[in-house]
Amino acid sequence: MSVAVKLLILFLILAAVAIGIFLVVAVSTRRPPQDQHEVARRGYTIRGWWFTSLLAFFVAMFATSIPFFPYLAGATALQPALKVPVIAMQYAFIMPTHFPVNKAIIFEVTSRDVNHGFGIYNPQGHLVAQVQAMPDYTNYLRVIFHQPGIYTARCLEYCGPGHALMEKTFVVGAK
Repeated sequence: MSVAVKLLILFLILAAVAIGIFLVVAVSTRRPPQDQHEVARRGYTIRGWWFTSLLAFFVAMFATSIPFFPYLAGATALQPALKVPVIAMQYAFIMPTHFPVNKAIIFEVTSRDVNHGFGIYNPQGHLVAQVQAMPDYTNYLRVIFHQPGIYTARCLEYCGPGHALMEKTFVVGAK
């Protein structure tokens, strides 16, 4: 089933629900007028049930999402990390060329001249992590490389005519 058909079905379902609500309201207006106190009591009862059900729903969603929080990987965050200075400058990165596998590394990224981006790409060419490199400021990027291979650091912010050539390869794993 295509996305357009799924969207059409969803629209039709929501439209039917909206029409149903309008019909319920229209039918309810045919009753004789009621006392304001009775209407307010029923309104507060409905509002209480609605609030309780929404609260229960959100608490349940929060509780089921806790195992997926990235903060629970705190055991690796508490490991001692290898601190590595990275200096970006037109049109190069000054940094080591070998890193260990499964060891926390904190890249201390700064720039000598203009703003640069510091993006790390894995051997398959997917972006693993990124941070901004700025003059007179150090950004910290914590990374754990789980896969050995040749990684590439590329500039992610236009920094001048040589920007497209600004990259540095490094090896993760055995020297």
